[in-house]
This record gives sequence, C-alpha cells and structure tokens, in this order.
Amino acid sequence: MKADKAKDEHSDEKSAPSKETFWGGRMDEAPEEMNVSFCAGRDVATRPMADAVLIPFDIWQNRVHSIMLTRAGITPPEVLQKILSSLDEFEEQTKSGQLQLDPRKEDVHTNIEHFVAEKATTAVSGFMHTGRSRNDQSATVVRMYLRQNLLQFSRAVANVVQALLDSAEAHADIPLTGFTHYQPASLTTIGHWLASHAQALLRDLDRLQSCYERINISPLGAAASFGTSWPIDRELTADLLGFRSVQANTLDCITNRWEMEADVANCISFAMTHLSILAQDIIVLSAPYLAILRVADRYVTGSSIMPQKRNPDFAEVTRAKTVLIQNLTNSLFGMARGALSGYNRDTQWTKYVVMDIFDEAMQTPDIFAGVVSSMKVDEIRTAAFAKENFVDAVDVADALSRVAGLPFRSAYDIVSKAVRLSEGQGHIIPDVVAQLTEEAGHGRVNLAMDAPETIIAAKTHVGAPAPDALRRDLKPMKETLSSISNALIAHTDELLVARRMTKEMAKKLIG
Repeated sequence: MKADKAKDEHSDEKSAPSKETFWGGRMDEAPEEMNVSFCAGRDVATRPMADAVLIPFDIWQNRVHSIMLTRAGITPPEVLQKILSSLDEFEEQTKSGQLQLDPRKEDVHTNIEHFVAEKATTAVSGFMHTGRSRNDQSATVVRMYLRQNLLQFSRAVANVVQALLDSAEAHADIPLTGFTHYQPASLTTIGHWLASHAQALLRDLDRLQSCYERINISPLGAAASFGTSWPIDRELTADLLGFRSVQANTLDCITNRWEMEADVANCISFAMTHLSILAQDIIVLSAPYLAILRVADRYVTGSSIMPQKRNPDFAEVTRAKTVLIQNLTNSLFGMARGALSGYNRDTQWTKYVVMDIFDEAMQTPDIFAGVVSSMKVDEIRTAAFAKENFVDAVDVADALSRVAGLPFRSAYDIVSKAVRLSEGQGHIIPDVVAQLTEEAGHGRVNLAMDAPETIIAAKTHVGAPAPDALRRDLKPMKETLSSISNALIAHTDELLVARRMTKEMAKKLIG
C-alpha cells in the first residue's frame, strides 16, 4: 500500500483499459485477469473430473507401491519395469491431453490399472494391486492432493502477511479512526490496523502448518481396513511418497478418511473468515463517504449501466466464498457422523467437498496480497477524519484521570459533559475540560490532547498503536513469518527429494 496525499493521483504509467468488459473505459488500468475470474466465479468456468485432479498423485503412488513389492521380493524386476514404463506412458498421454479418464472405468485407479493391462498385459497389471485396496489407495492419493494444495494455499497466505507487514511499517505514523459497532470509536493508526490482520493470519499459518504435519502420514498398506498378509514395507512407501511417518492402525486409516479433509477445511475456514473481515474493512474505508483508502483500478469492477462505479467486488465475493466454505466444512463432519467403523462410501463425497473448498479459496490470498500492496491511503482525509466524531474522548478521559488523580468514572463523567458542550467541533475542546474540572472542585487541568498524533503517541504498551510500539511488535511477527516460510520451503523440498528417491530406487531395482 502506498501513502498518497491526494486520493485521485495515479501513476503516469497507465495500462490500457479493458475491451472485454463494459466498464473498463472508466479505469486507468486494465483489470487484473485473476480478479476478473475470481469475481466471475463459476459463471463462465468449468471444473475437471475429481479423479482427473488426482492423476499425478495416483501415478506416483502406483510407482512407489510397485517398487516396494519388488524390493520385498513379491514381484520380479521385469514386472516392475513394465509397470513403470506403462505408468510413464499414461502420464505423458494425460499431460498432453491425448488421454482422458474413461467414466466407464469408475475411477482413476481402475483407469490406470486397465491402461497398464493394455500396454503390458493383465499378467503384469495384476501384480499392481497386491497387498492394497482402493480404500487405502484413495486415502493415500487424497492426502497427497491435500498436502500439495495446503502448501500452495499456505504460501499464498504468507504473501498476504508479508504485504500487510510491509504496509504496516510504512504507515505506522498515519492516524486512523477505529470503529466499534460500525461507529467511530477511538484513535489508532493505519499501521496498527494492518498489523492486526497480519497477526490473525499468522495464527492461520500456524494452524495450516500444524495441519500439514497431521495429514502428512501414510495410510498406504491399510488395505480395505484390516491390513494384509503380504510382507509389505509401509515405512518404505511412506518415505518414497514424502510422508513424515506411517499412519499405524489400519482400521483408523480407513474409518477416518473424512478427518483429513475436515482438518484442512477447518484451517482454510479460519483463514477465509479473517480475510472476509479484512474485506469488510476495505469496503468501508474505501467507500466514497470515507475515502480513506483507494483500491487500485485493476482490483475493482464497474457497472454495465452506471459509468462512474468502482466496486470492491473482490471483497464481496470473499464474504460469499467464506460462507460457502464454512458450510462445506460443516458437511464434512456431518458425513462422518454415525458411520460404522471401516470403509463407507459416504467418504467418496468428502473428496468432492474439499476439492470445492480449495477451488473457492485458492485465489483469495493472491487477490488480497495484490490489493494490499497496491492500495493507497489519503493521508489528508484520514487525518481530518481522526479529528471528527469525538474519537479522542476515551483518551482525554484517561489523561484527565492520570493527571488529576481522579477515579476513571469521575473523569468519564467530566469528559461526557465536555463532549456535549463541544458538540459541533467534532473533537473535545481542552478549555472546556479545564473549566469542567475546575467547576467539579478538582482544580483547572490543562491537557495537551488536541492532536491525534499526541494521543496515539501515548499508547506505548505491547500491542498498542504508538509508532515505536508498533514497530517493536512487528519484529517478532516478521520472525514468525520467516520461520513458517522456511518450513514451507522445507516441506516442498522434502517432496522433491522423495520423488528423486523414487526414481533412483526404481533404477536400482530394474538394474
């Protein structure tokens, strides 16, 4: 966000208005393409088959399971070679669009096994399912899908936090009227407001990080719920798939297939709720009757009939997406309630629900990172608003109580009268306070509390909006963000290492 003393100033470098929308000509910048698609939602967008999304993960899982069978002496190396070759071909054909999943074959798992049978005979493909069920197979690939998308979403949230912290530091000195009950309440700063949202999203990052650790365990080898008599090596498959460890009890692996989706969805719901609060703040603070903030042209939309409109649609869409995600999250718990231990086909739908949640949520942090980074603050307007609506009242009462040694309630009563007597000024007149304290028998108390900056500077405790206090608080927040960002990088690297290990072990076994 960039501070700007004139709310209508823009960069000299203006991109061309959009020709695809009705309202592009009103803007100085072309619309951000991601924002257009974000706001359009599913109006003109399609979604792929659920299992088509899982193809890369099921191919990796099939490779690893087949490698484990050969290493355990269950299948010969020549069978492994044919399986891996067929899997490579399936991967190439689906990536290029030459091949799509056949609905008649029920799911991605059957499609892949039939493909291997066509390429390498059923005698070869028949070995692939040894010691495995579609139950643990599906539970494994869904965990892999969740893991990857959780990392992507977490990185995007981290980018929002970074944008908020950078802007908070840049705007630490700019006064802002804070609200309660949607009414002007007390004084803070733009920086303090931004840092509050950063702090909330840091908690979300912590939740997402701990969620990643919980779901990053391997159910592969649980079979249909009750294990297998084959001498499988579950630790090996966990390592080659990049899982932290094995999910031990095989019945729990399958009974609680819904839990991993609900865990992820709950964390995303928290983050989306916090972003929806930020969205509402931006709507109010950027509205023409306040005009404290100005959202960049590329992140607003217009009207098909009213040429002047600059609508914060991204913020309204975020509120709607949040409600949808919260209700989808509740449905995940509902699907599990009352189910008998073991596999129940209800959990097939938990996969669809969590995919819908990711589809709705994934772009949201990216939008907000762009919005926050490009927003401008009208310093003149925010300074003027900070002197209106008696937002200095509580701080004047506090100061009077301190200076005169009065109980806070006594000071509160004096300032309440001062507000009434200063009506029309928008802020408390110091001489009125001095006169009232004298009339109340406390002597004449003169308070130098007529400037918002003076009031804010007195709020110096931990977490308060005084510029120096805010900058102190930003330091540990930056350190926390750095630690979490490094962990996300480490998790990404772990998956890359696991893929490399898979390839190396395959080559070693094939010889």
